[in-house]
Amino acid sequence: MAVALVLAAGCALYLGSQKVVTVADGDVEQSLQTFAPTVGEALSRAGVAIGPSDKVLPGIDAPLTPSRKIEVLRAKDVVVVINGERRTERVTGRTVDEVLKELSVVSRGALIAPAPGTRVDPGEEIVVAQSVGATVAYDGITQQVRTNVLTAGGLLRQLGVVLGPYDRVEPSILAYPSEGSTIKVVRVNQAVEKLHSKIAFTRQTEQSSTLELGIRKVSKAGVEGIRESTYRILYEDGKVKSRTFLGATTVREPSAEVTLVGTFKPALKAASHNQTGKASWYHQPGLMAAHRSLPFGTVVRVTNLANGKQVTVTIRDRGPYIDGRVIDLSDTAFKQLSPISRGVLNVKIEW
Repeated sequence: MAVALVLAAGCALYLGSQKVVTVADGDVEQSLQTFAPTVGEALSRAGVAIGPSDKVLPGIDAPLTPSRKIEVLRAKDVVVVINGERRTERVTGRTVDEVLKELSVVSRGALIAPAPGTRVDPGEEIVVAQSVGATVAYDGITQQVRTNVLTAGGLLRQLGVVLGPYDRVEPSILAYPSEGSTIKVVRVNQAVEKLHSKIAFTRQTEQSSTLELGIRKVSKAGVEGIRESTYRILYEDGKVKSRTFLGATTVREPSAEVTLVGTFKPALKAASHNQTGKASWYHQPGLMAAHRSLPFGTVVRVTNLANGKQVTVTIRDRGPYIDGRVIDLSDTAFKQLSPISRGVLNVKIEW
């Protein structure tokens, strides 16, 4: 009888020391019967390995009581972006709000994505935009704002600032507003400009036997051409930022100027009179000369007595009125006899 009582007492003690607990390891839950005195001992006996960064609730040193639930929170790497600052953190929190609390991130009043109660898996990204004071500059307006939007583009939309197709946001439309930062909208416009420039005409000469030697006459006026150049002009906030050449076309071709150069020399058919004296020159076109008395239109042959060179001229003027001088030659005619620098020649004239 005494032995039976001892066995019964021992059995009761054995059953009393055995505990039934639940172990939740991520999405897996299992029921565990164990005699372990602590949470850590129970997990070790059950073959549940705990990594150095993993967390156990309650702690591994906590005494094990019946019906207790043991939670194993596995460590994982997640990306946390706070006001544009991106970093990788190793955490055990199961949801967004648990992770932020674990990292001591102030989330009150902040814009959080994904939502605070969302489950967080390894490698996921959590974005927190805390309320910051920033400056927004656009269209000559400088505005101080307080915001928790995620990007500069979102802030501009919030303010009703409409961006054109070429407008630029500095530092970037995707930049995260930070405390004291400035977001600037640069208005960018493009325009095509056409400029006209002149194309110089060429000059040509043609000999003419109907014009006297030394006479030049424009028979056809030159006409400048027109070139049209096209540029793309880039304006930033109303000021020219760059000018890009797109090409050029000729709107009008230039037309050459044609000048007739005389080659005709008057001919003396016969000479019955002559006179000697000095010849000077003056600036006149063609092969003409001045004489005191010979009728206009008289053809005269002039011979340089120093070298024998001759030239035939037509009297069209009066002079010279200096003693000893018998004829004044046009500079063209004088050059046929001697360099202009001589000034005065001893000549014989025949008509």
